[in-house]
Amino acid sequence: MFRFFGKFASRERSPRELALEAIARGRYGEALERLDALLAQPELRPAERAFYLNKRGVARVALGEPEAARADFESALACVARYAPAMANLGNLLMEAGDVQAAIGRYEAAVAADDDYAVAHFNLGIAYKRAGRLDEGVRAMRKAQRLEGRMPKKPSTRP
Repeated sequence: MFRFFGKFASRERSPRELALEAIARGRYGEALERLDALLAQPELRPAERAFYLNKRGVARVALGEPEAARADFESALACVARYAPAMANLGNLLMEAGDVQAAIGRYEAAVAADDDYAVAHFNLGIAYKRAGRLDEGVRAMRKAQRLEGRMPKKPSTRP
């Protein structure tokens, strides 16, 4: 009987899960605090540090702090030089600033680093279209759709 009810007991979530949940729920200040605590761990591997720096940059963008976000994305790349999510996020900042050509360069670098990263292909497609490179834009968008179609669906984080 206890085994049955144990299935419904909620397990304690990790600090990483709590930080990601805060971002998903739009609680960016809380996410920054949680990510700062994770980044304070001296034993982090470079890939973990890059992941947390990139997520902190995402939270900072949402809080209207693009320069701090840029610093986080660049720090993530200092940890892992070919970290595609940080490259793509730098491209997003460039797109928002109106520098389409520089954004294309970042998105192309992200695709070169990880050809299976659908977000980079999607953003590259948008940038190509804005630059008037419609055929390339369509190809990039189609590749993003193919990649998304084969990716497993993430479980919902909503209650």
